[in-house]
Amino acid sequence: MTDERPIPELSPRERQLLDYAAAGLTDTAIATKLGISVATVGTYWGRVRIKLGPYSRTELVSIVLRSERESALEALRQENADLIRRLNQQAETGDTSFYRDLMEHAPDAMVLVSANGTIQFANAVAHELFGYEPGALNGVHILELIPERLHKIHVAHRDDFVSNPQRRQMGEHQDTPAMKKDGTEISIRATLSAIEAPSGLVVICVIRQA
Repeated sequence: MTDERPIPELSPRERQLLDYAAAGLTDTAIATKLGISVATVGTYWGRVRIKLGPYSRTELVSIVLRSERESALEALRQENADLIRRLNQQAETGDTSFYRDLMEHAPDAMVLVSANGTIQFANAVAHELFGYEPGALNGVHILELIPERLHKIHVAHRDDFVSNPQRRQMGEHQDTPAMKKDGTEISIRATLSAIEAPSGLVVICVIRQA
């Protein structure tokens, strides 16, 4: 069994080894890519096991990938929490221009969604991520960004989230399918938070392509 401890720092070569293994390359193929012998590849696996534990090749790759996903999600959590804190400071003023300015200059895709699923505002990064012209996402239903096979489960989750945002203060999604305007599916990571705005409950989505 693997554990959830932070992984020790890996050398650039060890990192390459795991990246190639994650891509499905055999040790022979990795040796060719790196210009080293298969025996040397085995030596690097040994070094990785010293740092991560006596796991199989597949388990070692899984440990690193899981750690990277969690790190990426943690960054989104922090960004979402900071955004909500700043929005809450302005919520009583009814100044929606502040919301838009704050989201527009964020480094990640951000979408402001009403309780019924209508996108009230999406920043430039979100438009680029999903392949829409600037401003085209505003007023679109969020289901347009979700593969049809997932519509029912999304509606159920959204209704549950909106009905009791205190119980589910923050939702998280790792490697979740999403859909661009042209129908292409992409994998995203996202965090969700609810906030009481003058117009009612809205959900803040911070999104990053996985």
